[in-house]
Amino acid sequence: MFGYIRPFRPELRIKEEEAYRSVYCGLCKELGKNYGVFARLTLSYDFTFLAILAMGLGQGEPSFSKVRCLANPLKQCVACRQDKITPAIAAKAMITLYYKSLDQLCDERLFTRLPVYAVFPLFRHAWNKARQTEPETERLAAEMTQKQAAAETQQAGPDQAAEPTADFLACVCESLSQDPVQRRVLHRFGYLLGRYIYLSDALDDLEKDETKKRFNPFLQSCSAEEWKRLSYVPAADSIRGTIAELAKAFELLQLNDWRPILENIVYFGLKHSLQTILQKKEKMA
Repeated sequence: MFGYIRPFRPELRIKEEEAYRSVYCGLCKELGKNYGVFARLTLSYDFTFLAILAMGLGQGEPSFSKVRCLANPLKQCVACRQDKITPAIAAKAMITLYYKSLDQLCDERLFTRLPVYAVFPLFRHAWNKARQTEPETERLAAEMTQKQAAAETQQAGPDQAAEPTADFLACVCESLSQDPVQRRVLHRFGYLLGRYIYLSDALDDLEKDETKKRFNPFLQSCSAEEWKRLSYVPAADSIRGTIAELAKAFELLQLNDWRPILENIVYFGLKHSLQTILQKKEKMA
């Protein structure tokens, strides 16, 4: 995933900010323990959100401990982890990273592929270990990659091109609960979350993809220059509509004490990420 699911920090209370950071640090520590130091450098906000969502749905109690920070070894930070949840999310992150790197090796030009080639053996080693603990996620990620390649070959528009990522996140989120009712809600929530991520990334990379002649679903109907003249309104409205539907599904979830942080991300963070993309494009104009 791509880092578009993050909190809107001005609206987070101090204790919520500390709790969010502790989950991020716990997941970072888990990645390092299971997959090596390099894996800690790949952690994104998206998987921190999934970890908090899983904890918010769960019944168990997380554990908190003081750990040394990789970025600043002299500094101690609080790490939060929960048995079964934190290791599972770390494995899902490594599997997703592997398939994202495969996609980059196919899309990028030789010069820009070189950094990925350099670290790919590490990615592959982590993926090989992660898929043994998360075989279903591995199956879903492989299926998503095949469907995405087919959509790109067909030069699909935004709705069709977003479908593979949406289906993948639908199944991943559904797996976070054993309750039949919650699983149905989570499936819908995850589907919309995947759609939001894919469309946000496509909008963010629109000009870059046109320059590098890479597939982008928004370029099937308009050039980057035409989108600029439209102020990206149709694309932004589609993403806003997805966020609104996603929020409706979120309201049906039964969550514990982690709910305020998740509400911040769903109600404020997603919109702020979209606004950040649009503001960046304004500066480029």
